[in-house]
Parts: sequence; C-alpha cells; structure tokens
Amino acid sequence: MLLPSCNIVNPPEDIPAYMQVDSPSMVITNSAQGTASQKIQDVWCYINENLQGVYEMPMTFPILNQGTQNLVFAGGVLKNGVAGTHVAYPFFALDTFLVILEPTKTYHFKPTFNYKQGTFFQFVQDFESGNNFEKVAGDTTIIRLNDSNVFEGTYCGYIKLDASYVFAECKTSDTYPYHNDGSPYYLEMNYKCNQTFQVGVLANTSSTAVKYYQWNITPKTEWNKIYLDLSDVLASIIPNDFGILIKVEKDTTVTTSEVFIDNIKLLTLQ
Repeated sequence: MLLPSCNIVNPPEDIPAYMQVDSPSMVITNSAQGTASQKIQDVWCYINENLQGVYEMPMTFPILNQGTQNLVFAGGVLKNGVAGTHVAYPFFALDTFLVILEPTKTYHFKPTFNYKQGTFFQFVQDFESGNNFEKVAGDTTIIRLNDSNVFEGTYCGYIKLDASYVFAECKTSDTYPYHNDGSPYYLEMNYKCNQTFQVGVLANTSSTAVKYYQWNITPKTEWNKIYLDLSDVLASIIPNDFGILIKVEKDTTVTTSEVFIDNIKLLTLQ
C-alpha cells in the first residue's frame, strides 16, 4: 500500500530592516547648562511605545516592523559609572526618527540629545570664573588650575597631595534644597586622577548635619565623565538641604596624588 507523502509547511520568516545607530551628540541650549561633554553609553529604542532593545553604540540591529514607523530613542548612561548598570538618563529629552522601513534595507541615524524641559540645574561649576568649594578638614582643598591638564576651557579644579599634604576634604560653599517628591537627583562630573577619591553629600536635617560618602571614584589616566545617582541616598535621609562633599586621603603607593575635576552639575527635575 502506498500512502501519500505529507510536506511540512514552514511559514515564511519575517525579513527585517536594519537600523544603524551611530554615537550620539549632545546639544546645550543655553550657557546655564554648562558643558556639552557627555558619556552616553547606549540608546533605548522604542517602537509604538514598546521597548525594542537597549543598544550600545555604534550598533546595527534588526527591526521586524515595516512601513512608516516612529522610532523613539532615550539616551542611556552607566549609573555611578558601574559596568552593567545601564539606565535611561532621566534628564535627557527623547529623540525621534520617522522612517519608512523596508525589508533588508539599512537605515542610519545619529541621535542628538539635550536636557529635557523641567531639568533644574541646582549647581554648575566649571571653575572658569570662580571656585564654589571650601575646605572642611585636612591639609588642603580644591584650587583652580590653569595648565595643560585642563579638560576644556581655561581652568579646572585640582587637588594635590604629597608628603606634606596627605588629606583633603571640601564641600560646596552653598547648600541646595531637597524636595521629597520622588524627583531624581544626579551629579555629573568630568575627572581624571591617579588614585581613588570619594564623593558624598552633607545632609542637613532639622536636628543635625551628617556626612554620607557613597561613591568611590577610581583612577583614570584620561578625562572621564561620570553620572552619580544621589536619589536613593537623599530619599533615605530626607534632608532639608544638602551640599556636595569631595574627599581625598593620600594613597601611600603614589608619590604625588593628583585629582582633576571639571564641569560639576547637580541636577533635579522641577
């Protein structure tokens, strides 16, 4: 007996289009926002309000959607500079790309990000016209430096420790209000250093002022950008106001300890 053969029918596979996202740029809309320096690590891509994926740049990735699509991109950073802690930065406005997607074709897009409306710059320090840090304890403090080590502009902040100066602790000369409404608080900073230093907050409550050092900044021989998330620390304290602390204790394995700092920004949302 002969039985008719059966063919397994394979449904046709969707053929994707491809999106190549190049490294982004940062646009500053007014001088009060400080530097355009950024370290955007990745983009969060949304299609029809659904997350397509998180991609480090530059990156080419497939998209199965076809026809006219509005792609929305959020800029991502490493929270506290820690590898693997990718977050969509809450202060960047979204960038969009309207495109007609066709299978097999590759589309190129270079995102441009700026600070979203409602971003409040509580503190911007580029050391160009002054220095808003003062000594708390130790042998020395942040000074303004004008030499070839400056990141951009004419001046940066500088702490030097050696055999005679082994400890420095300083704070912002002003304090900044804290609003317990769930708003994020971040500190942006450019830096390079040949030893670890610490960043913290000086939290003023109705009864006391307490130092909280939460972030250890590790050595970088070249200028780096970091985004420090102050939100959880401040929410756990609920201070009336707070300042920023920087502390360096000399590493005995280094003959001369050097910390260079520039473009400090304290941000929240109004």
